Amino acid sequence: MSDKPESPRVSVSNYTKIWNLDWVIYALEGKKLPVPANLRIVGIFVVCELVFLILGKTILFFLPPSYTVFLLPVGATWLIAKQKLDGKAPHKWLLGMIFFWMRNKHLHRYRKFEHTKRYVYDSKVVYRTRRERG
Repeated sequence: MSDKPESPRVSVSNYTKIWNLDWVIYALEGKKLPVPANLRIVGIFVVCELVFLILGKTILFFLPPSYTVFLLPVGATWLIAKQKLDGKAPHKWLLGMIFFWMRNKHLHRYRKFEHTKRYVYDSKVVYRTRRERG
């Protein structure tokens, strides 16, 4: 054990969260809602509702309309709102992945560069196809 006294832990306050305000709807047309509605969740519900309305008319035609209009969109909204992929909402993660797939990958310090040389080997390249223990 060392004889050095331990330095106390220092807590540093970070106030960046105060600028990330959630948009919440408390009333519509002057009528108070029973539960405050987060605008992000309302947007997810609207998109899920549209998707399931289209699917209900085409692929899921055998289900009762109450499933495709209410139950499936509510369930999908609940699942999507609870998910976090790499700490992000699913739609932001998907958008980031699409931008990553579309982006040019030949970068050097965030600047694009071109491969102008063709590399050719002067001799045979030897490599192992399996690992031998011995």
